[in-house]
Amino acid sequence: MKGWLGDLGRTIWALFYWNLRKSVYRLRGRLGQCPCHNPSDTGAPLETGCEAVLGWRQPRRFRRVCPLLRQNARGQWVCSVRPEEVRPYWGRAAALVAGLGGALALGVLLSAFGLMRGIGYDVSLRQLAWPPAWHELHEVRARLFIEQARQAYAAGRVREALGALVVAYEMDPSNYSVAMMLAQFYQAGNPALADTLYGNLLREHPAHRVETARVWFRSLLARGQLRGIAELARRQLALEPQQAAAWVHALNFAARHRDEPAILDAAVAIPDLPAAVQDTLRLASRVLRLPRAEARAALLSLPAKPEFVYDRVYRIETLTRLGFAEEAYDLLLNSRPLLAGRDVARLAFAIYAQRGDHARLEREYDALLASGRPLRGHELSLLAIHLVEWPDARLLDKVCAAFPRLAAEPIEGQLEAGLAVFCAAGTARDGSRMADIQQQLAKTTKIPLSGMNRLGSFFLAESGKIRIENILPQQNSMSLELNYALLERYLSK
Repeated sequence: MKGWLGDLGRTIWALFYWNLRKSVYRLRGRLGQCPCHNPSDTGAPLETGCEAVLGWRQPRRFRRVCPLLRQNARGQWVCSVRPEEVRPYWGRAAALVAGLGGALALGVLLSAFGLMRGIGYDVSLRQLAWPPAWHELHEVRARLFIEQARQAYAAGRVREALGALVVAYEMDPSNYSVAMMLAQFYQAGNPALADTLYGNLLREHPAHRVETARVWFRSLLARGQLRGIAELARRQLALEPQQAAAWVHALNFAARHRDEPAILDAAVAIPDLPAAVQDTLRLASRVLRLPRAEARAALLSLPAKPEFVYDRVYRIETLTRLGFAEEAYDLLLNSRPLLAGRDVARLAFAIYAQRGDHARLEREYDALLASGRPLRGHELSLLAIHLVEWPDARLLDKVCAAFPRLAAEPIEGQLEAGLAVFCAAGTARDGSRMADIQQQLAKTTKIPLSGMNRLGSFFLAESGKIRIENILPQQNSMSLELNYALLERYLSK
């Protein structure tokens, strides 16, 4: 083995040393002694010894450097050509260098691949070996930290999860998924930085603009950032006229709670906005400025055609809130063919509560919660959210008693409905029912529900001691409708 390794080292050295000397010999016109011929020999082919093989353990190995080396009849290793025919073999040197370089590169590649795989990077050989694919390594490294963040978050190690996401973002700032997750993490603890990230995502990833706007809006709504809600809703209304109902509702909510009709006036000026949408915005702006009686008359002046269905929802909701329950009910009956079933039920429940028709409400609840029919999570959420807006102890008993029937629902449905029932109990300041709902959720979903502890503390604290907008950003499973209902009831003025 030592002899083989020694000859291997001599081969590498000889490829350059002897080829260089032969090249110089030829450039000098083959004057003087041939560099590789034994100077005491005649120079005749197959009779002249090779100076270059002295010290080699196996002289035949020198043939890798110079194929002119031959073994004569006497068994001696000699040169097979005359001095003037001696020439260098740089091609062999190049092939050896290429082979050694390739072997070294392959070894480094496989070592790096094994090391990165061992660490946890989901890397491929192509990404390591193909230079045009090297830019993908930033994303590969980022994915590892994303996965670490998910695992840490699932285990309740929020600080560790946030740290992993920060590292992933620094490695690959152009990665949309990383930036989005980081913004969602920051929206509770560092909302200003979250808003900066969301704004960057809107500008830098136009293909994801709709998705980004939805998530950012939820963040702004949870924090009660009415000015931010108004600005985002106005921009998205211009870009998504097909989603006008959602964005006009957000504008109405922000304008009413800020008592600022100018928010709606600015939206009316959006170019190319459908006329029916503009009319609803103008009506909402007028209603905010009018006395109660005049607002009623404006709300009952219906357009000739209901081209924008949300216009009817807005009118019914506003009439109910202003105390005109009978007018709201008549308009609901008139508009029922235009509205979705959930909207009809939600608006009807509010009207019954406003006019004190508890018997009608109880019959509706009994019908939806009847033991003989299957109960879905979205139905129980609807009933519970009504109780956030219009608390009723008897109806709360029915809703809480029905919640265990959702045990077979998907986890997402259980969480959304459970959170709504929990908030309905919280609005009634019923600590025992809150604890019972939380215990049932923890048992069936196997998910840490520490955020519900803070929400429960809000409901049981003295009024004004804790702000709802400091609690809602921590509730990841809360529906948009429940978020609106809690802000409607508790948002600081």
